[in-house]
Amino acid sequence: MARSGKATRDKILAESKTLVFENGFSGTSIDQILEKAGITKGAFFYHFKTKSALAKALIEEFALDDIHHMNDALTKTEGLDGDSLNRLLQFVQEFIDMMSGLRDPYSCLYASYLYEPNQFDQDILDQITDTLLNWRKTMEELITDVLEEYEPRMEVDVQSLADHILVIFEGAFIISKGYKGKDRTADHLMHLKNYFELLFIKKQ
Repeated sequence: MARSGKATRDKILAESKTLVFENGFSGTSIDQILEKAGITKGAFFYHFKTKSALAKALIEEFALDDIHHMNDALTKTEGLDGDSLNRLLQFVQEFIDMMSGLRDPYSCLYASYLYEPNQFDQDILDQITDTLLNWRKTMEELITDVLEEYEPRMEVDVQSLADHILVIFEGAFIISKGYKGKDRTADHLMHLKNYFELLFIKKQ
């Protein structure tokens, strides 16, 4: 595909994502996308044969970017393998630092799609599930490493605790949008980091 073709496709994806965040997927029409992207209907259908094809491309790009951020945080904290709790804390801190720079509330495409499941093919919904399970697996591994060196102050369900970081993310996204102020995700991740620090004590 020519460079100009890629630029057009990227613009369609970017403007479509903005519209979906504002209006939901069912509330976003192809005509709205054409107007916002400044393209013709022919240009749109050259890149995306159907609205469903656009939905799939949007979630693939979003999930890829999401997993990239997760893997980047893992890479940056690899040097802390000698102390598993410090690695877990720094992993969370990477996202605190990233989200602290946001002025406007962050929007999540997973939530946008899952609120309207009947709008999407099963393979699209499965991709969201697979991405969330990837996060769960990563967090389970980090927490399990901590439990080899540290005792929890109370009983810990590893899987539920692993899911909790995503609960924090998604809940903070919604609260931030509801308050219509700055993004508050970093604040809530800091509470999670504090909880992890209080939860675990070094084994004797």
